[in-house]
Amino acid sequence: MKLTAVSRSMRDLLRQARRYAKVDATVLITGETGVGKDALARVLHASGPRRREPFVTVDCPALPDTLVEAELFGHERGAFTDATIARPGRFELAGRGTLYLDGVTRLSHSGQGALLRVVEERRVTRLGGTTSSEIRARIIASSDTDMEDAVRDGTLRADLFHRLSVLPIRLPPLRERTEEILPLARVFLSDVSARLDREPPRLAADAEDALVRYHWPGNIRELRHVLERVVLAGVGRELRADALPIELLEGKEAYLAPGVAARPTLDDVERRYIELTLSYARGNQTRAAAILGISRKALWEKRKRYGLR
Repeated sequence: MKLTAVSRSMRDLLRQARRYAKVDATVLITGETGVGKDALARVLHASGPRRREPFVTVDCPALPDTLVEAELFGHERGAFTDATIARPGRFELAGRGTLYLDGVTRLSHSGQGALLRVVEERRVTRLGGTTSSEIRARIIASSDTDMEDAVRDGTLRADLFHRLSVLPIRLPPLRERTEEILPLARVFLSDVSARLDREPPRLAADAEDALVRYHWPGNIRELRHVLERVVLAGVGRELRADALPIELLEGKEAYLAPGVAARPTLDDVERRYIELTLSYARGNQTRAAAILGISRKALWEKRKRYGLR
C-alpha cells in the first residue's frame, strides 16, 4: 500500500514518523482498516538505523490462541506434540531489526499476557527451553480499534497498552485527507496498468469529482480495489465517472453520498474484486494471484473465506 504526503496533516505525520524512527522506543500506530498502517510501519523501519536489518510482521488476528507463544517466542524440539524440530520465534527472527505486531488488540488475553512479559523483561525463552535470550528488535504495534476503548471494554490489557504506546501515531482516514485521493488514484491506475502491460487511463474531471466526493469507508485499500477493478474491466484511455463500479453500492447516488446507511463493507468490495479478477483470468489461479499482488495460498484462503469457487 502507498502513502502520499500531499496534505499538510500527512506531511506533518511523516515528519513525526521519521523523528520517531531515530528513537529506539516502541511505536503504536492506530487508524481504521485500510488507512496504510502497514506502510507507515515500513516507513518507520526504513527511516531509522535498523533499515538494513529484518522487518518481521506478525498478523496477530491470524494467530490461534494455542500457537501465540510458539510463533512469537519459538520452541525447542519436543516442546509439544508436533514440535519435531526446534524453531526460532518471530522475536528471534527479527534480530536487531523491527518486529511489527499488526492488529495487536486481537490477541487473546493469555497471548497479551505472554507478550507483556516479554516486552517488560526484554528477554524471550523458547517453549520447552531453559535459557532466555535478549530481545534486540524494535517493536511497532498497530490496531484498527480505539485502544482506550479496547482497554475500557476489557478487550485490551491496560498494562500492555501503556507498554506499547510509548510513541503513539494516529493515521487519519482517507475522508480526513481528501487531498491524497487523486494522487493515490493515479498511482494505483499506473501500477495495475503496468502489471497488465497497458497505458494507464487519464482521469476525467467527472471521475475526479466522484472519487473526491465519495466517503471511502474502506480507505486507501478500497480506493485501490475500485480502481484496479476499473482497469481490469477494460476502461479506455480516459476514465470517466460512468466507468466507476457504482453497482457495488446499488446506484451512483448511494456510492457517492457520504451519509447513506446502505454501504458495502470492505469485505463486500474485496469479494467482488476477487470475483472479477478470477473471471478476467478465466480461473487461472496463478495469473489471478499475480494481478491481485498476493500469493496463490492467500488467494485460496480468500476464496475459501468468501465462498468463491
